[in-house]
Amino acid sequence: MLHPATHVVARPLIRAWLSTSPHSWERHVVATDSPHLHAPGTDPDRVLIVGDGAATGRGVRTHELGLPGHLARSLTALTGRATDVDIVVDGRMTARQAPEALAGVDLARFDAVVLSFGANEALHLIDVDSWRDDLSTLLDDVAGRAPAATTTFVLAVPSFGSNPHFPARLGRVVDRNAVRLNAATRHLVADRSSMVFVPEAEGQAFEDESAPVYARWAAPIAVRISRTLDPARALGVKTVPLDEPARQRTLERLERRLGADDDPELDDLTERARRLFGTTLAAVTLVRSDTQVMRSVAGAEPLVVPRSESFCDTTIRHTGHLVIEDATLDPRYADYSVVVDQPGIRFYAGYPIESPDGQRVGALCVMDQEARRFSTADATALRALALSVQRHLFRHESDDGRQVDGQDRRRDDG
Repeated sequence: MLHPATHVVARPLIRAWLSTSPHSWERHVVATDSPHLHAPGTDPDRVLIVGDGAATGRGVRTHELGLPGHLARSLTALTGRATDVDIVVDGRMTARQAPEALAGVDLARFDAVVLSFGANEALHLIDVDSWRDDLSTLLDDVAGRAPAATTTFVLAVPSFGSNPHFPARLGRVVDRNAVRLNAATRHLVADRSSMVFVPEAEGQAFEDESAPVYARWAAPIAVRISRTLDPARALGVKTVPLDEPARQRTLERLERRLGADDDPELDDLTERARRLFGTTLAAVTLVRSDTQVMRSVAGAEPLVVPRSESFCDTTIRHTGHLVIEDATLDPRYADYSVVVDQPGIRFYAGYPIESPDGQRVGALCVMDQEARRFSTADATALRALALSVQRHLFRHESDDGRQVDGQDRRRDDG
């Protein structure tokens, strides 16, 4: 155990190096783009990354090239399914601050949660008892709000001594503290079910953060996550209960912002969907409390239908796509007015449209008056277009600070 005086001397020296050294990671560029990453495919697995340090995308200008993007693509390569990764990251965040940062996040949406903390605490030479208290509170918060089937992966506190730019003596002090923090982390994680400790890779030479480095970091995390996912679950059947009051509040904000003006860009996406699938019509729908309205439609005049007879109401209760190959043969839908009367719909395929906070407000759908088949490749293409619609509709929506502040690129990210 180091004498407390060592820490008293080391702390200001570490702060001075971080603030003045040309090699300090505080001077690295930090990704500031969307905190929502998507790897192509169908039936997405959903991952939430929360943390500091490497999770923020130091050294790259987009999260696509950082840990989140590489993790999404690595996981998809292993599962054959799509992957959605959301991030709640900040270079200055500590384990003590994380529960507040997560307060507005619905953890029930995610199949896996990745926690990346301890870099700031190690550099600030936090004592083990304080770390244990802070991390235990965070782990209890996540365990209490995440579904039992959701696995939480706790990444090890990183080491700093291998960085040739960081003063060697300070690196040894920080790393000795990191070892103690990791020992406490292992113990806390072992005492909780559905949680996994992910140790730092051993024997790897230091490299500045870059896209190839993030790819190497993401690969073993993806392997661990893939082992906890259900490989046999059927496509498109996973449902998540709707928080209807929250969903309606989100929809009302969206409709106020959109107003009644025409939206040529949205109409272009809708027409693109109709042409891509060769269907009679396509639409972007919004599902209100009692009705479904078409915000954009190609191939027909806009329709308003009761929510009780809305295909898209069923779609928004799924996390993936919904396909009805012949509605006239399905007793759940055969009596719908849009099937029995005009426009005489038989085929339907839809993918939900989500707000940044995960509220499913409507769908992109394609429909036809003839029954037809819908392949996995079709589902992948429909999801890609739906994500384009989603980005367009919510391009001005605030993410409530749940990404790195674009006005401050110099972070204490450890």
